Parts: sequence; structure tokens; C-alpha cells
Amino acid sequence: MEPQPTAAHPKFVRWALMLGIVIILNVFFSVVLALAYPAPVYEDYCPQVSVSPTNAATCDAQGGVWTEYSPAPATDPSSPKFSGYCDMYAKCQVPFQAAQEQHALYAFVLMVALGIVALIAGFMPLGSSIVSSGLSYGGVLALIIGSAQYWGTAGNWIRLAISTVGLVALLYIGWRRFRD
Repeated sequence: MEPQPTAAHPKFVRWALMLGIVIILNVFFSVVLALAYPAPVYEDYCPQVSVSPTNAATCDAQGGVWTEYSPAPATDPSSPKFSGYCDMYAKCQVPFQAAQEQHALYAFVLMVALGIVALIAGFMPLGSSIVSSGLSYGGVLALIIGSAQYWGTAGNWIRLAISTVGLVALLYIGWRRFRD
């Protein structure tokens, strides 16, 4: 008895499966990133203050930075006189920003590594062109996501290097894998 030939699946089913692989693969990568290296939490660096200090001494004691107002003309002697305001986040913002930049760098490295692994897996003969295509496109999307997360933090030379490496890698893969 001969095996029955399998019916060809409609193109939209193949595209839906491939798109599903691309999306779920990158959701998986994002969860791996969140578990491996959690993002910094703002409240860990800058605790919320319920009552803002009203003078320089109290502000400084609570870790804020006091900013003086320019003197205003006195119109109503019974109204409270505020000489400035307390920025409770001026000192804590700097270490939080540094932690965010470090997280962006690590996220970039991890997403690029996972994207490259997915690309390599996609170019191996797996027996299914849809799975291979889904892994390849998922790897490319992971590279894009990783670069986009780090793009604002990276300097111009690093951006140039990221763009150059990505372009050269994709051109190389295209020339080696898809010769006409």
C-alpha cells in the first residue's frame, strides 16, 4: 500500500503559520530577555514623595534639589510665600538613566545573539520551508528589535557599525544561500 500524497495547504495558511512563528519567536525572545535581565524600575531609583518639601533645607534632607523662584511682586500679604520648588527627581534620575542605558546595551546584545541563532537555524535544512522561513524572518525581526532598543543610546559610530554589520551579513547570506 502506497502512502497517500498530502494535499497542498493554501498559501494563506502557510503565510499565517510563518507569520505566527515570527511573532511568537520574538515574544519568546522578549520573555527570555525579561527573565535574564529585567529592566530597571523607576521607583527603585526615585521613590514617590507624597508631600513635596517647601523649603531648601527639607528638600536637601529628602534628597531633592531646591530651585529658587525669581522674586515676585507682593500682591496679597495673606497668601503663602514660596521662594522656590523642590525637584525630588533631579538626583535620582541620573543613576536611573545610566541603568536604562546599560539595560539597553545588554538587551541589544542578547537580541542580536538570539536573532543570529534563529537565522542560522532558519538556513539549516529542517524539512519544512515554512519553519525555516519563519525562523529566518524571526531572526531578522529580532535583529531589528534589538537594534531599535539600543539605537537611541548608541553613538553615531556605533550606529554606523550596527548598520554596516547588518547590511554585510544579510548581503553575504543572500549571495551564499540564494545564488541564481
